[in-house]
Amino acid sequence: MRVVWEEKIQNQIAEETVNGVRLKVYKNRPHTLCETLKNSARRFPDKIALVHGDQRITYAELQQQVYNMAYQLIHQYGVQKGDRVALLLMNGIPFVVGLYAALQIGAIAVPLNTKLKTQELEYMLQNSGAKLLITNEEWWPNVLPIIDQIPAERIFVTSEHPPQGALPYSQLVAENAPFLVEEALHEHDPALIMYTSGTTGRPKGAVNTHFNLIHSAINYELCYGLSSDDSTVVAVPLFHITGLAGQLVPFIYLGGKIALMPMFKADQFLQILQDEQITHVIAAPTVYVMTLMQPDYKQYNTENFRVGGFGGAPMPAETVKALMDWNPNLELHNTYGLTETTSPATVMPHQYQLEKISSVGIPVPVAEAKIVDPVSREQLNPGEVGELVLKGPMVVPYYWQNEEATQKAMVDGWFATGDLAAMDPEGFVYVMDRIKDMINRGGEKVYSVEVEDVIYSNPNVMEAAVVGVPDSVYGEVVKACVVPRPGASLSAEEIKQWVAERLAKYKVPVYVEIMDLLPRNPNGKVLKTELRYVPVSSHE
Repeated sequence: MRVVWEEKIQNQIAEETVNGVRLKVYKNRPHTLCETLKNSARRFPDKIALVHGDQRITYAELQQQVYNMAYQLIHQYGVQKGDRVALLLMNGIPFVVGLYAALQIGAIAVPLNTKLKTQELEYMLQNSGAKLLITNEEWWPNVLPIIDQIPAERIFVTSEHPPQGALPYSQLVAENAPFLVEEALHEHDPALIMYTSGTTGRPKGAVNTHFNLIHSAINYELCYGLSSDDSTVVAVPLFHITGLAGQLVPFIYLGGKIALMPMFKADQFLQILQDEQITHVIAAPTVYVMTLMQPDYKQYNTENFRVGGFGGAPMPAETVKALMDWNPNLELHNTYGLTETTSPATVMPHQYQLEKISSVGIPVPVAEAKIVDPVSREQLNPGEVGELVLKGPMVVPYYWQNEEATQKAMVDGWFATGDLAAMDPEGFVYVMDRIKDMINRGGEKVYSVEVEDVIYSNPNVMEAAVVGVPDSVYGEVVKACVVPRPGASLSAEEIKQWVAERLAKYKVPVYVEIMDLLPRNPNGKVLKTELRYVPVSSHE
C-alpha cells in the first residue's frame, strides 16, 4: 500500500497544463512572491518579520523598505523588468530587502555564494548579465579585480564609507518612497537565477520562477504543518536553495518570524532558539550534531522547537534519537531536494522517521517521482536501483543561457536528478548515490550512501565520505574518508572492523583515511573528486 499525504492536503490539489506538461498544482495559491509579502504586511503589520542581531523589523517596515529600494532601483538606477540584480550578501536584512525589491519590479535576483573566489564570481556575473550588484564590504576584495570585466553598472556596498568604485547601500533605501505597484508579473516569470554547485565544469544557472517558489512554500507549509504562528532561525546561507526556498520564502508567505544568522555557531544557535522561542529549523545534519555536542545544550529552554527538517547528508540514527530525547515533541523530517526542484521534492512524514530512517521520504503532494533505467529511461520495479526522475510545479523550466544542459536534464517535463535511488512498494524513496559516484567493485555495485550510513553510526564519527579508487584486480575498491568527533580517537582498522561487522565483505573499505576535515566546494558539497586518490598508508 502506497503512503500518501492526508486527504485534507489532497483536496487542495488540481491539475493544470504548463508549457505542454500536465502538472499537479495547488488550487488556491498566490501568484507572485511580491503578493506574499504584501499579504503578510496587510495581515500582520506590527508583527516582527526579521530579527538580525539587535535589529528587529516588522512586516510593515519590511514592506516599506522594499518599496523604498524598488523605487530607487527604477527611478535612480534604471533597473527594469527582466534585468538581473546580483546579491553577494551574507544573511541579513539587506539580503531580504534586496531580494524582494528586485522581485517587486520584475527583476531577477541572482544570489551569489559569499565563499566564491574572484574568477568564479566573474563567470556568474558575466553569465547572468547582472546590471547591478549589492555586496557586503567583506567581499569587496573579491570584486575589485573584475569591476571592469563584469556588466554591473553600479556596485553597492553595505558601508557608509564604501571603497572607490562603489556606492553606499544607503543610497538604495531612500526614506518613504511612494507606494509602488509591482510591474505586471506573471507567475511563470523568472524570480531567481541560482547557480548550481557542480563539482566539475561550469556551474549552471537554474531559473526558479515565482510559480516554482510559491509551490515550494506551500509544500513546506503542508508537509511540515507550518502556520503564521511559527518562527524559524536561518542557520544556513540564504544564497543556498535551502535557506532561501526552505525558510525565507515560506515564512514570508506565512507571515512567521525569521531570525537570521550570518554564520552558524552552536552556542548562538541555542541562544536564539531560546530567546526567540523558535519553532522550526531546517539545516544539514552537521548543524544538529554540533548543537548536541554543546555540553550545556539541555540547559536552554527550547520547548517551542517542534519541527526539524534536515537533508543533504545522512543523519546518524543516534543523532535522531538524541534530538527526540532532547525535545520529545520534536517532529523530524528528512527532506530531499535540489536547486532544480526549488528545494523539497520528497519529505519524510514525521511518524515514519525512525521506521524508515534510511529513506528521504515520499514525494511532496504535487510531485511525481519514478525510478528509471539510466540508459533506456524505462521505469523500474519497486526495489530496483536506477535514476530518480521528478516532475512537478517546483521543477525549474530551464537553465539560464544553457539550452544544451536544459535539454539533457529535462525531458517531457521530467527532471533527471543524476541520483541513483530505489523506491519501496509504499512509495518511500531511498537515495543511494550520485550516478557518477557509484563504485563498481569487480561487477559488484557499492553505493557510497549505504557505507556512509554505517560509518556514521559509529559514535566517534563526525563526518564521512566514501569513494571508489582504482584497483588492479577489481577495477575499483572502496575508500572511506572519516573525520572524528572532537576529542575522539579513531583508527583505520577500527572503521574497517565497524563496517565489516555490518556489511558484506566487498563493501568494506580497503582504504581508510582519517582527516581533519572533508574538502568542500563553496556551496558546502563534499568534493569527492579530491578524495579519489590511493593513500600511501591504510592499505590492507
